[in-house]
Order: sequence, then structure tokens, then C-alpha cells
Amino acid sequence: MLASYLERYEERLKAFQERLGYCFKRPELLLEALTHRSFSKEEGIPWDNERLEFLGDAFINFVVGFEFFEKEPAFSEGELTKKRAMLVREESLAWAAKRIGLGDFLLLGKGEEGQGGRERDSNLADAFEALVGAVLVDGGVRRARALVRRLLIKSGVPEIVDYKSKLFEVCTKNRYPRPTLQVYREEGRVKVELSLNGFKAVVFGKTRKEAEGVATKIAYLRLFGGGHAA
Repeated sequence: MLASYLERYEERLKAFQERLGYCFKRPELLLEALTHRSFSKEEGIPWDNERLEFLGDAFINFVVGFEFFEKEPAFSEGELTKKRAMLVREESLAWAAKRIGLGDFLLLGKGEEGQGGRERDSNLADAFEALVGAVLVDGGVRRARALVRRLLIKSGVPEIVDYKSKLFEVCTKNRYPRPTLQVYREEGRVKVELSLNGFKAVVFGKTRKEAEGVATKIAYLRLFGGGHAA
């Protein structure tokens, strides 16, 4: 069964390896890294990228943590933790995946494909972790570390502000009431209504995370964008 899928997607795997700049000795590992569980379920195959994702997640955390430990000797544990968290968060990993067009090569089920799965940050971040895991198994620590450094650590990942956390932090600091977030589903979209001390924002998004992110950003910038208590 595996051989038939390797043959079926041979050109896709070859094209991605050229884009990545790494040639797999065991192309089945790359096939596994690109296989979303929705595809596995539809095809009835016994593999997907979740095991490699687990491995890649652990390795990325180690590499990023070690890199900051070496380069920032004056940082406290808390500062190192915060710095690492910003780089290994879903949005940063998805950004790294987009740089190499990883979404174009994913194997998705028809439903996931139809719902924009190739652009979804969670899918891209998971696939990036799985890719790192695949390179780790196929090429060893040195190759996998070089990949993480090239595509994530040294690639200039833009700072991604977590406005939801910032909003709750500044409210606590200034003794504001906690924001309330009500979530609804309307016509295939997610609707979030945010209320805070008389201020209200209503936002629609494809996912709850997206809608909450926009709503909390609006509230934070509108109420605290002038720089007080940030």
C-alpha cells in the first residue's frame, strides 16, 4: 500500500524536496509528514503526520530553547521561556511553513480541502513540526537543527502580538472588569461579541481563534492603544 502512494505522489514529493533543499533517503517519511489525518481517514490508510508532529514539536522546542540559552546569557528563565514561546507558537510555525509553500503539498481529505485547510494555521504548523520530525529521523540531529535554524530562528519571523493575552493582562493591571467573549455560529462562520466596560465589538471569522483575535485586538487598540497601561 505504501509503495503505491509513493508512486502516486512521486512528482509532488520530488518537487517539494527541491523547494526544501533536502533530499530524503526515505521518502516515505516525507509522505507521512505531508499526510493530514483527514486524508488518512478518507483513504483508509494507517498513517498520518501526527506521530512525526509529536517528535518535531519536542525537537523544535529544544533547538529554539538551546539557541536562546546560548545567545542570551543575561536572560532569566522567565525571559527565555517567553522568548521561546513567541517563536514556537502556532502562528510562527505556520509562517515558516508558508515560506516554503508547505500548504501546497499537503495531502488533505476533500472536506478539509473544501474548508480552506491548506491555508489554516493549525494544519500548517502541525505539518511544519511533522516535517522537522521527518528530517530528524531521516537525516539526524544536525540536518534537522539546520532546518529549524534556517526556516524559523534566522528567518526573521515577524513579531506576533497575542492581543487576547495583552487585553486580559492590562485589564487585571488596571482593575478593569474582565472582558466577556460570547461565541456563536452563524451560516458557517463564527461570531464573537466582546464586551468590556461599556465597549462592544462584534467580529466574524472562519474560526473562533481568528474572530477572538480580531475582537480583542480591536478592544485593546481602541481602549489602550494610546500607550497607557500597556
